[in-house]
Amino acid sequence: MRTQNIIERAFQLATESRNIDEIRKALRHEGYANVDAHLAGASIKADLKKRFVK
Repeated sequence: MRTQNIIERAFQLATESRNIDEIRKALRHEGYANVDAHLAGASIKADLKKRFVK
């Protein structure tokens, strides 16, 4: 069972990721469920992209 919210974790992962697919893969690897549904919205994608590794 995950204690950290999937969205919070996605934002943490974004700082060390180059794209959304890397975040999705990492979340699945960590055992999070319904990853695609949580990261499907245009708003969350845009916010995550702002934090990607440059």
